[in-house]
Amino acid sequence: MNKIRWKLTSPTIHLLITTCTCLLLSLPCQAQIDYFSSISGLENLLRTEEYLLQSFREYVRASKQHLQTLESELHRIEMEYAQAARNAENYLTNPVNVYRLMKRLTNDWTIYEERVQSDEAAQTFLRQMNEYRETLSFPSTEDFRASAAALARLQETYHLDTTQIAGGFLNGVKYGTSMTWQDCFVLGKQLFHLEEYNHTKMWLKESMQRLSREPYYRDPHTFDYVEDVAKSLLNLGDLETALKLSDDVLSLDPTRSTAKYVKNTILTPVGERKPTLTTNPSYYHQTEEFETYKKVCRGEITASPTQLRPLRCRYETNNHPYRLIAPLKLEEHSLDPLVVTFHDFIDDTKIATIKYMAEPRMQRSTVRDVVTLSKATDFRISKNAWLGYQEHDYMLGMLRDLHDITGLDVTRCEKLQVANYGLGGHYEPHWDFYLDTERMPEGLGNRIATAIFYLSEVEQGGATAFPNLKFAIKPKKGNVLFWYNLHRTLEGDYRTRHAACPVLKGSKWIANVWINDITQPFTRPCLLHQDDEISKPYATIV
Repeated sequence: MNKIRWKLTSPTIHLLITTCTCLLLSLPCQAQIDYFSSISGLENLLRTEEYLLQSFREYVRASKQHLQTLESELHRIEMEYAQAARNAENYLTNPVNVYRLMKRLTNDWTIYEERVQSDEAAQTFLRQMNEYRETLSFPSTEDFRASAAALARLQETYHLDTTQIAGGFLNGVKYGTSMTWQDCFVLGKQLFHLEEYNHTKMWLKESMQRLSREPYYRDPHTFDYVEDVAKSLLNLGDLETALKLSDDVLSLDPTRSTAKYVKNTILTPVGERKPTLTTNPSYYHQTEEFETYKKVCRGEITASPTQLRPLRCRYETNNHPYRLIAPLKLEEHSLDPLVVTFHDFIDDTKIATIKYMAEPRMQRSTVRDVVTLSKATDFRISKNAWLGYQEHDYMLGMLRDLHDITGLDVTRCEKLQVANYGLGGHYEPHWDFYLDTERMPEGLGNRIATAIFYLSEVEQGGATAFPNLKFAIKPKKGNVLFWYNLHRTLEGDYRTRHAACPVLKGSKWIANVWINDITQPFTRPCLLHQDDEISKPYATIV
């Protein structure tokens, strides 16, 4: 039983650490990095816990009269770290593990400091902790908040069961250790502050179910948390559970004032109660399109057979001399609009080089809006880097191969965008073409076509979804997904609205090539008739 007193009241908000991040011990502190938006860099947080664990181990060994509780906590964290160290990439691509790692670094380790404040043997430990906060990587308050939001997003998108997640399962696959009742409790409180009230209720109830399996009545401090949960559930309208928790506390300690308040409030006539809290999603998140997007990500709906002819897989040469002897494997997903996959388009050596060049330049991904040119938002959770094609022959080769197989002129393209999706990383439905022609890159024109190079496998989630076309493409390392964003009239094809489904397990790396229209009048000429009317009904989001 964990007897450490956990405090989540407003005077202890400092538990969510805002220390500046340092990538190496020898480097000065840098601006805070948002670790949640990319899997790349999370190894620094695991490395931080390695140092903290070592210092904590030395302190426990030096203190002969240390509480048995601390030894128990040390053993639990050592077991967790040992599991992570055996396969750090597998550990860090599990969103539950990442949330718990951030929770430990922003919450638990500060509590351990408080427990040893009065111990003379603790001075070395405390001094080392202060040094680590100046030299090691720590997640920010925003990282901790976003990790909780990511779990809620994954749970909502993929209809994940709370008990399964808490048990270390994602879509029925066991990936890691179970969450403790404290993990579930802190997550529930975070979601409450994020106004994710439906998920708050689930996680607080899961916390109490896990706590009920322990002899918590031996630790009177734990009553504070049970009362806190009861009060929160009262506000959320779960009166039955709130009343049961209050009765349980009062049966063990009749003097508990909060439990009395909750019970008396529930027994108050209905007309005199305060209204309960309910989640109020944004307008777009209530639309039919967004609901369809989530269903497509889950694989619940697929495209109906409305194509001009049956879709097929075939070899493609585009009548190019080289491709006549080395054709590409092409898989059709849609004929109108054209959406295809070229299999085994780029090899592992080229992929490793591109990722190596991109990693030092990765920054939080942004989106365009009507007010600012770009901004970071929960609408898109990832990091990206921009690489000039002239920087390496491999990237010039990517353009050359696209030209060979599509026939498009690739002399005018935006820079290569390399992206890595983080904890629950996603990109909600959007169009790649510019709606506002005044914001198009000067001298390039609009994005006539998109080619997504998949630079990694993704174990679960992370598909590229087309809600209007009702299908999703699972990332496969080495493949390229290609489609046209514009009609031949150069009007936007609104049917190509697409999204990156949240990454449930894994690390998703992609590289985006946007081919622009300014040099395409002879490679993809206009038709003798208007061909853009068919997509206009999709311009309105319902």
